[in-house]
Amino acid sequence: MTTTSSEATGPTRFRVVGLEDGMTLRQLLARRLKVTPTTAAELVRAGGVYVGQVRMGVPTLRVAEGERVTVYRTAAAVRPVEPSALRVVHRDEACVIVDKPHGVPASATKVAVRGTVATALVQLLMQERVARPYVGLVHALPVAAAGLAVFTVRGQTTESFFKEFAELAMERRYVVRVTGELAASRSCDARVVQPPSGTWRLARGTEGIDATTTVTRVAVLDDETLAEVTLLGGGTAGGEAVRLHMAALGLTLVGDVDHGREGAPMLCLLASRVAFTHPRSGLAVAADAELPAWAIVGEDGRDRGPRGSGEDLPPS
Repeated sequence: MTTTSSEATGPTRFRVVGLEDGMTLRQLLARRLKVTPTTAAELVRAGGVYVGQVRMGVPTLRVAEGERVTVYRTAAAVRPVEPSALRVVHRDEACVIVDKPHGVPASATKVAVRGTVATALVQLLMQERVARPYVGLVHALPVAAAGLAVFTVRGQTTESFFKEFAELAMERRYVVRVTGELAASRSCDARVVQPPSGTWRLARGTEGIDATTTVTRVAVLDDETLAEVTLLGGGTAGGEAVRLHMAALGLTLVGDVDHGREGAPMLCLLASRVAFTHPRSGLAVAADAELPAWAIVGEDGRDRGPRGSGEDLPPS
C-alpha cells in the first residue's frame, strides 16, 4: 500500500465495525493500517492512538463496535529522551527544573507522549524506585523554544504540589530574538486563555487570565534585535504568553514559522530565568538557563555565533 504525504503526517481516523468488535488495539491497528502487530503496539505505547477523545497506552485494550479511533502514525518514529540527557538545574522533594533543548517537547503533545522531558523525568524517578511517579509541567513552553521548564513531582504515596506552584508568584524572564529593529522598551497586557483544545490564545473580553510582558532591547544585530522579556502573571501560560504577546505587539520571533509543525525551525525564545520562594520549604529558589549561541552578544555588540549552532542536546 502506498502512503500519501497527508496520511503520513496527519491523523488517520476510522470507526470500529462489527467484525472488529472485541479485537485488541494491536490487532485492530495491524488490520487497518496494514502494519505488523509489533509496529501497531509501538504506536500505542508511544501515545499516538486515541479511542474517542482518550489517549490509550495499552496495546491489549479491546475495542467495541462504533468506537472512533484516531491514529498519529508519526508517533512510532519519535525518539525517546534518555533521563541521563536531562539538564537538571534544580531539584527538591516537590519540584524539578530542567533546562529544555530546542525541539524537545516539555510534556505530551497531541501526537505522542514519548520523546518529552516529562516522560524522561518519570523514567528517572522510576529508576530511583519511586512508586507510580507523576510530574506536572507548571509553565507552558513551545516545543521549538528552549529554556527552563518547571515540573512538580510526586509519587503514589505523596500529595500533589501542582496547584501551589501553578498559583505561585514567580520571577520569569525570557530572551528573544525578533526580526527588525525594536524600540528600547515595549509592553503588552493582553489577557490569555487556554480553551479545551489546549492551544493558548489571546483572550476576548474579560475571559482568561491577566498577563503583562515588558520587552527591553539588548542589542541590534543587523536586521534582528536581541531582547529580554519579563512576564508578570500569565498563570501556566509561560512561554506561550510571551509568544502571543510578541505577535500582539507586531513583533515576529525569529523562527516562528508554522508554529507547532513537526520539523519547524528553531524558535528564538528562551526561558532564561525563574526565581521564587518555595511554597513548602520557604527557601529562595533561582535558576538560570544556559544561553545558546543566538542569545549571546559580545562586549563589542557583535553576534557571538550563528543561530542554530548552540549546544543543545538532541534527544537520545
